[in-house]
This record gives sequence, C-alpha cells and structure tokens, in this order.
Amino acid sequence: MPVKPKVVFRITDVPLIESPDRMNRDSVMVTDSTCGATQFSAGLFFVRPHGHNHLDKHAGQEELYYIFKGRGLVMIDDEPHEIRAGDVVMIPEGSKHQVVNNSDEELGLFWAIPTTWSNLKPVIEHLATWQVVEPDSAWSA
Repeated sequence: MPVKPKVVFRITDVPLIESPDRMNRDSVMVTDSTCGATQFSAGLFFVRPHGHNHLDKHAGQEELYYIFKGRGLVMIDDEPHEIRAGDVVMIPEGSKHQVVNNSDEELGLFWAIPTTWSNLKPVIEHLATWQVVEPDSAWSA
C-alpha cells in the first residue's frame, strides 16, 4: 500500500534550527522530501526580540509572508514597511528583503516560495550552518 504524502505539519514534525548569530529560527516544512511538494517550499520563521535576519534575495522567485506573531518591519529594496500579526507580505521577484523585529516580543511568520526546495540550493547551503534547537526552548544568549 503506498504511503500518503504528509499534508498537515506541526512545529515538531521537522527540525527547528537556529542561526549561528542566534537571531533567527527556521522550520522548513513543505519540501519535495517532506511531502513531495513540486510547486512550493514553505515553513515557519522566527526573529528574536530586537533581532533581524540577513539581507536576502531570491532571483527569479517571489516570496510570501504571513505574520502570525509579533510586529516589526520588513525592508523591501531598502524601503521599510510596518508589519504585525495578521498581515500578508508580498515580496516581488528579485527584491532585497529583510525582517527587523524592533519589539520586545518574538516575531513569527509563515513563508512560502513558489519552487521546489531542491531548487533553492543557496538557501539549503546557508541553513546547513544552523543548529537544531527544541521548539519550546528559550533563545540562546
């Protein structure tokens, strides 16, 4: 009997990883290897209070964020946009973007990129330097 692909993900279903600078956490959920996704890659991303992620850019791909926790700024091509829980952010193809958490609480977002995970080699290589942490663990000092 063939195994059905996974369709519902929880934070504990895949590793939660923390960046070497301890500013960000990522949980890459929807991939070609986790569920056979052929048109999307997606996951959860967190920015610690008063933290930010690195400046990012995806040539040839748009990206969507749904902010589910906290507030802050998203910088798109050097222009700041306020974000808060409940907002959806559309990042145009090839735009430089960065998330800045200028608050005292964690910022959480769902991200989606319209391509298979295996097509995002630079992202895969970058995240390979991050270490696994427990989902309920406090941010490292």
